[in-house]
Amino acid sequence: MWVVLLILTIGISVALAAFVLPQMYLRARHAIKEPTDRGIKKVLEKGGQSLVFQPVPKWRKYIKQYVLAERWGKKELMCKLDPELSYISYDVVLFNNRNKVFDVLTVKELIENKGYTKVLALPEETSYVSVVVNQADTNRFPERFATKTERGDLVKFLLLTGLLILMEVLCIKVCCANVFGGVFRESVILDGASFLLTLLVAAVLIVVNLIVSCLTVKIRNAKKIRKE
Repeated sequence: MWVVLLILTIGISVALAAFVLPQMYLRARHAIKEPTDRGIKKVLEKGGQSLVFQPVPKWRKYIKQYVLAERWGKKELMCKLDPELSYISYDVVLFNNRNKVFDVLTVKELIENKGYTKVLALPEETSYVSVVVNQADTNRFPERFATKTERGDLVKFLLLTGLLILMEVLCIKVCCANVFGGVFRESVILDGASFLLTLLVAAVLIVVNLIVSCLTVKIRNAKKIRKE
């Protein structure tokens, strides 16, 4: 029974820390809930197809159209711009085949090919996108539709995972004491020195989790900026 409880404890803790809590607290925030742009043309090509869209009227002064292409299993995006632009920053809100937002990419680009952005590779699960302009040359638009992971959400995630680690370590100690401790299991569980060692182990794991989580969020947020 204690072995089964030990396995369940580890499995549930890993699932919560690796999947449930990150989905709750570490996802990018966004205001757009469904695709907003208008499809105007579909072009069948060798190896795939291209869909031509217009963004909402507010952004058409800067992004005239964009092409969402799927060729040979790869999905890409390229925007047709106002030919006078030399710099643009825009968000690409990514939707899956259930019309749910699963990620947001931020693109910052100095225009090299006049009137067009570079080709942007998209995740395989992308079905549709919505494009939002953040800056076009010196014109800035402060109402951001997508942000990076908020500091408050990161703090909540770290507090909950810290508590989860502490509970997991204590539960593992109790399970191991009952499996391997034999007649000494109660003394192993209640011994003061053993308890302090357990707290020390938990503290080390919490610190490691803090460092890894902060670095992961920092790296992931940096990766959202796909072009400079």
